[in-house]
Amino acid sequence: MPRGQQIIENNSDFLLVNQAYPMFGANIRRLWGSKAYVTYTKELLAAASGAAGSGFPREVLHALERLAELHDDQYHDLLPHMDNNSDFKVINEAFPRIGAKLSLFWGRAEFGPYMSDLLHDKRGGNRQGFPFEVLMALHALAEKHNHDYRHLFSAVDIWTQNEI
Repeated sequence: MPRGQQIIENNSDFLLVNQAYPMFGANIRRLWGSKAYVTYTKELLAAASGAAGSGFPREVLHALERLAELHDDQYHDLLPHMDNNSDFKVINEAFPRIGAKLSLFWGRAEFGPYMSDLLHDKRGGNRQGFPFEVLMALHALAEKHNHDYRHLFSAVDIWTQNEI
């Protein structure tokens, strides 16, 4: 059994999902460590976030999210690369250090906070700001990341400010 398979077999989140939904557990086990897992879990979490997924118990949904994060951490090289993204190219050409961090954080929980720090001045108005095309590219990249990696963000009930 490959090392990654051993890790998943003993993982409490995997055991929870596998017990509640053996078919999903079998797919997770089979796809773990492959690019297909990234696609599978993205589609599964998207379905679970929509109306069709309202039957998932909260603990199973959170377990699936944690498994996706674990997989992304273990197999970061399987995540899509930024090289072919035109918005990334605009940013990277103008600000290579920012581009390097965006590429590093892509598909990870750190992407959102880093992007927020870039887009919101916390220095009391002392920042020069980004050129318009870079600013638009940053916003487009943030939207793409938020869409592609929804599982990295907790849903919040705006009326109570509690996680859902």
